[in-house]
Amino acid sequence: TPIIAHDLVYVTSGYAPIQPIYAIRLGVANGDITLPKGADTNASVAWSKQRGGPYMPTPIVYGEHLYTCSNNGILAAYNAKTGEKVYQERIAGRGGAFTASPVAADGKLYFTSEDGEIFVIKAGPKYELLATNSLGEVCMATPAISDGTFFIRAQRHLYAIAEPSAAKPASGT
Repeated sequence: TPIIAHDLVYVTSGYAPIQPIYAIRLGVANGDITLPKGADTNASVAWSKQRGGPYMPTPIVYGEHLYTCSNNGILAAYNAKTGEKVYQERIAGRGGAFTASPVAADGKLYFTSEDGEIFVIKAGPKYELLATNSLGEVCMATPAISDGTFFIRAQRHLYAIAEPSAAKPASGT
C-alpha cells in the first residue's frame, strides 16, 4: 500500500528475490520512472533500497522516519527524506510473525504480531522497546487509533483500549 509524507510517495514490495523500497517525488514523476540498473535515484525517485521492503505489513512514516517491519519482526527505521538507515533491530529480540501494519500515536509505534503481542516502540532515531502487551489470542488485523482509543480485532474479541476518563454528567443536567 503506498503511503504519502514529506512530498514523497513510498512504495515497497517484499516479494523475493528483491524487496525494494522507493521514495518517489510528488509532482515530478511522469511516465516510466524505472531506475537504470545500479542506480538508486533519478529525477523522479528521491531514494531507493533494493532490500528491506516488507511483504505484508505496510510501512509507516511517523515524524522524520520511515519504519518497515518484515514478516519475521525485523524493524528498520530510515530517514524518510534521504533513505539513510538509522537502525535495524529484531522486535523484542525475538521477532515472530507479523501481518498487521503498524500504527502510531503520541510518539509511539505499535506493532502487532500474529501471536497477539503488541510491541510499543518509541518513535525516533534509536530503537527503544517501551512495552509488550499480550492479547492472548491470534491477531492478524491492523489496529486503529482514534480520539485516544486503540481499537484492535483479535481472533475472538474486539478490543477498545483507552485511558479512563472522568465521568461525564448526563445530558440535560
